[in-house]
Order: sequence, then C-alpha cells, then structure tokens
Amino acid sequence: MKQLWSFLLLLGSIHASAQADIEQLSDEFSDEASLVQWKRFHDVEGFPDKIGLLAVKEGKLKLQPKASGWYADNQAPFLFKTLTGNFDVRARLKVSGKGTELPTIDWSLAGLMVRQPKRTDRNSWQPRQENWLFITTGVAEQTNLPVFEVKTTNNSLSNLKLRPAKAGWVELRIVRLEAAFVLMARYEGQRWQILERFYRPVMMGPLQVGLNAYSCWNAIPPSMKTDPKIFNERVVDTPADLQLEVDYIRFKRPRIDLTQVPGYQPAFGQVLFYTPANLLTDYAISNETILAMVGD
Repeated sequence: MKQLWSFLLLLGSIHASAQADIEQLSDEFSDEASLVQWKRFHDVEGFPDKIGLLAVKEGKLKLQPKASGWYADNQAPFLFKTLTGNFDVRARLKVSGKGTELPTIDWSLAGLMVRQPKRTDRNSWQPRQENWLFITTGVAEQTNLPVFEVKTTNNSLSNLKLRPAKAGWVELRIVRLEAAFVLMARYEGQRWQILERFYRPVMMGPLQVGLNAYSCWNAIPPSMKTDPKIFNERVVDTPADLQLEVDYIRFKRPRIDLTQVPGYQPAFGQVLFYTPANLLTDYAISNETILAMVGD
C-alpha cells in the first residue's frame, strides 16, 4: 500500500508539473475576450447550442440557458476548462430570474460542475456514459424557495439532494483530493459549510471543471425526457427563466498531505480503496476536520 501511494503521489507530481499553475485558468470576467478561453460542452461534443445568452458585462459573466437539465443522460449548458490532478475551484455567483429576484420557472439552477470527458460525441453517442457531480443554487419544485442542489451521476444514474439556500450572491466551492470531492458554499461574512462529500474513484483522469446552468425541466415534453437522445439533439421552444451572474471563478492547487488524513494506515494490507480519499468522505471524520485541512 505504501508503494502504491508513493507511486500515486509521484504521478500527481508529474500531472502538477504538466499543469503547474492552474491559477492562470482563473477568470475575473473583466474582459469579454476571456470567453474564448472557455470550452462549451455542446461545441466539444457536437450538440445543439442551448445557451440563450452568454456575455461579459460590467465585470460579470452573464449566462441564460434555454430549456434543459443535467440529469441522467440528459444534458444542459456547461462552460469548462480541463484540469489534471487535485484542484480547489470556487466561484462567486448569483442566480435570479431574468427580471426577478428568483427564477419564476421550476428547476432553474446554476453553479459549479465537474465532469469526466466522454469518449463519444453526438454521432457516436451511447447511453449510460455520463459521470459528473455539481453544486448549484436556484429553485427546484417551489419557485419561491431558494435551494442548493448537490447531485452526483455515475454511469448516468443520478442522485440529488436539496438544501435550503438564500437569494443573492453566494460563493460555491469544490475541492478535489484524488477521488474525494468536497462541495461547499458560503455567504458573505460566513464560514464555509460542507454540503456534501463524494467518493468517485472512477473520475481520476483529466476532468472538465466549470459552470453549468439549466431551467424549466418540468415544462419539457415527457416524451423527450424519457428519450435522452432526442432531448440532447433538440432545442425546446419552452421559455426558460434563469440568469446566472458570475463575479469570478478561481482555481488553485489544494495544499494537503493526504497521508496525514486521520485514520490513514499505510500498512493496511493491499486494500486498494482504503485510501486517504476514501477516508475523507467517511463522516467518521467531521466536517470541521475537513474544513481545517482544506482551509479558506
């Protein structure tokens, strides 16, 4: 086990040297020219554009999605950059309706997403190949009730949780430590709150990391939602109502020695999944301990 983790740490250092300064991927959205540095999911995989508005104005990114949703094999707008190795990404953002404090249409949310690149595109698309996780904010079934949504999707099987949120500006954050992903949020003047920890050992290669947005899932015809190929290849005329504003998104490397994770035993046989990343998602280790490790 000790030799295995020595190898993994060496591999991580190689990846880090290949992409030594991920801070340069950060974007303060002070210039619209920075948009060319972002990849659009639909362009990469050849699907129709479901973005209604994408612009940089007054130092903010503004994104309005058309009717769409990230669920199972179904897809929605996603802007990303590709990262290798561990990372700490955070974004200050606000989700609203196009002219209201909250979206007026159900299942309108946006936030941070981490996705494993697919080996297929529109022409070679196959089901059950979506692997991703995210933390978003907005509204779900009740449009007068702001929420956080945390969702993980493994081979296109999605599981989500909703938690109370507030309207207005919020900072979202995802820290990746090998196969552990820690999802957090905080409001101005408050401490980080961990909303979820996911252990995703399959998502170990270069990952797509960035901003997603989706709106009005319930208004999409049921026949389309049960056929993801049709859902993904068509743009629905149903009006959506979500505006995402992003003040900044910032990337950096987390500075944690994973061998110092409480409970880690280098001599624990040859059990592959008894790893620091696995332990980090075990709630025997408190959120307070994790927050102290990842810092502000």
